[in-house]
Amino acid sequence: MTLPSALYDQRLKASHVRTRRPLSLYYTEAVPSGSQDIPDTTAVVAGNALTNLENALDAPEAGANGYGTGNASHLHLSITHDDANGTLTLYGYNYAFKSWGKMYIPVGVKNGADTTAELAYVAATFATINGTKLLTVPIHGVDRIAFVVSEALDAISAAVSTF
Repeated sequence: MTLPSALYDQRLKASHVRTRRPLSLYYTEAVPSGSQDIPDTTAVVAGNALTNLENALDAPEAGANGYGTGNASHLHLSITHDDANGTLTLYGYNYAFKSWGKMYIPVGVKNGADTTAELAYVAATFATINGTKLLTVPIHGVDRIAFVVSEALDAISAAVSTF
């Protein structure tokens, strides 16, 4: 049976299946049902203060429960701000641990004399945002992603992909 393309597109977005094209983040409920309507303007996400993130995923503020990733492997970000004081830090949530934690990005060993694992990672914090930054961040195994900001940024858009 061949599905109509609109229905196929909705099921593809709802399931976050393997795709080469980034899919926007739109799930705000704790466990995505896959049955909600998916609007076209879903790439814009809300930034929050760290104190708004709830381990129980029951916060009423937009974005405070983070956004479901569908266990994607890459997060695609567009951060826009017109003041160099803005800072964005990524936080990840894992359903098995039921808690939020600051995300770290593997960058390789920074000092050849010391080869500890700690030196191979840096915090996923983006500072002095003046203009637009486009980024791709590895998020392997993260169930939900949250965007913690030091001040309100002009716009944060996010999508995920498996490639």
